Formats: sequence, C-alpha cells, structure tokens
Amino acid sequence: MGSNDIPPPHVPSHYLPITNAFLKVGGSLWTICYILLTRESFKSRTYGMPLFALAFNFAWELVYAFFVAEAPLERIVFGIWCLLDCGMVYGILLYGANEWAHAPVIAKNLGKGFSVLVLYCVLGHWAFAKYWIDNEVGRKEGKFYFGKVGPDTTELGFWTAAAAQAYLSAASLVQLLVRRHTGGISWGIWASRTAGSIIGLYLNYAWMWYFWNEAHIYFMSPLGIFLWGTGLACDLIYPFVLARFKKTERVLPNGSKVAGRPEFSSGRKGR
Repeated sequence: MGSNDIPPPHVPSHYLPITNAFLKVGGSLWTICYILLTRESFKSRTYGMPLFALAFNFAWELVYAFFVAEAPLERIVFGIWCLLDCGMVYGILLYGANEWAHAPVIAKNLGKGFSVLVLYCVLGHWAFAKYWIDNEVGRKEGKFYFGKVGPDTTELGFWTAAAAQAYLSAASLVQLLVRRHTGGISWGIWASRTAGSIIGLYLNYAWMWYFWNEAHIYFMSPLGIFLWGTGLACDLIYPFVLARFKKTERVLPNGSKVAGRPEFSSGRKGR
C-alpha cells in the first residue's frame, strides 16, 4: 500500500524508493519472525503469539490479501504471511491446551474458540476496510487506489497495523509475565519482530511524515503516538523480562518449559 503513490514536486525523488525499501526489509523480518514462531512452537510444545493477537493478525492478512491490497507484490506478501500463519495455528491446535490446564473448558474447545476469534476479526477488518474504501476516507492528491485518486490505503494500513502491533506487543509482554517461562519464544523472535516493526512500520511512516508531511500528519497525531508508542515501549521492555525468566525457568525432557520457583517466598516450611 502506497507503492503506487505519486508524490507532489516538493517531495524528494528518493522518497518512494526508500519507503519501499523500509517495507521490504520490515516485511522480510516479520516473515522470519513467523517462521521462528512456528519452529519454536514445535520445539517447546506451546504457542508464542498470544491467541487474540494471532487471530487479529491472521484476519488482517486475509482481508488485505483478498480485498484491500492492489499491487501484485502486496497480495503475494500478505498471501505468504497467511500461509505462515497456518503453521502457528497448527501449533495452537496441537499444543495450546497445555497452557490452559487451569481452564478445562477452554482447553477442550480451544480450536473452536480460536476459529470464532478469527471469524470475528475477519468481519471487523472487512467492515472497517469497506467503510474506508467506499467512503474514500483520507482522499488526497497523489494517493492513488486502482489507478485513480481515492481512499488513502496507506493511512488505513497505518491505523490497522499500529493497533495490531500495540496489542501484540502488550499482550506478548503480559503473556510472558503470566507464564514466567519462555516457551514458544526466543531471542530471535523478539529481535525480528521488534526490528521488523521499527523498520517496516515506525521508521517507514516517520520517513513519510517527514518528507510528505501533509499526507501523513496522522503519524504524529495524539492517537498515532499512543499506538506506536505503546508497541515500541512494550517491545523495548520485553527483553529484560525475557532474560529474567530464562534464568529461572526449567526445560523438561520433552522440550517444553515451565516456570521456576516463585521469586518471592516466605522462606517458611511446613505451612
């Protein structure tokens, strides 16, 4: 989205090539992240991406692959991510119940529940995108959609991706704090996810905002800052928590991981 833009004369000629480069690098890093998440899921017998975050991302990629994206490369990238999502979904179906032993009803119906979440998110993404496109929200000169000036899908992509990233980053941090072990995740997953978001989302839109300000003013709006600031803050806190629990967790013979001893103990025995 945005690859078919025609910037006004005051925008430097290197604007669009560098924007596309940011997207390609960020997208490649996220592709690596998805592969690592699937690999780690089978290695440690659990899932790494929080349930609703995966449902939200999977639905976003489905809707944008088949409904929103216009350029063939965009459709291909979203399609590849959809396929990679299937590996993570399979990990949830295979091992997800292990994380819900305390809630047998959820554990027993995890697959059905996740399917409902995906369907719900698909409807939400589709409804929002359809409203945006039908009403040509964000229409600006230089912003083309299917060959004519129309809805700004670059802005649509920002709001939906920034919201998804803010939730994913926050939920991933909370999931780590609740589990107190690193099952389903790794340093490589955190690094590729964080770098992919910084380059493909934050740095990319900051570049567009700086060089074509009037078309991307939303990036530095209060809501925009809140969304990308939340995602960035959680991703920067995450490695410190990850390192802490890597020191205390236990790895079982089958490769799964469990929390170590609680960090706070009364020190009393027999009670």
